Amino acid sequence: MKRIFVACLGMTLAFLLVSAQNPGSPQTPAVMYVERNVFTLKFGASKEAVPMWKEYLERVQKRDKKIHARLLTDVSGAAYSLVLELGYETFAEAEPSQCRLTHQEDWKEFYAKFIPLCERSERTYYRLQVEF
Repeated sequence: MKRIFVACLGMTLAFLLVSAQNPGSPQTPAVMYVERNVFTLKFGASKEAVPMWKEYLERVQKRDKKIHARLLTDVSGAAYSLVLELGYETFAEAEPSQCRLTHQEDWKEFYAKFIPLCERSERTYYRLQVEF
């Protein structure tokens, strides 16, 4: 039994060593599910919306390090798009009743200020297959 354990441990350490030496190798991601929220903003609203989101996400991140978020803006394609991506370890965490971001004490106040800047929004969930 000890030999099998040592062999498995050796293979694990070898994999970790190879992965560390080869940053282009696939990694097992901590975030397995991505929620992508695409907000189409009203003309000129990005000047107000982007700094609002940056400030809010920085504030939230200080309180809860388990919130994985990315904020993107369009460079091409449909104009006036703001994309909020949230990452989750399990799909159950993406459930609105479990979402750490929307359970923040100041979420409702923040979102009430943001919504008037939007024309529409769309939410899509993705499962991450591999990450390099």
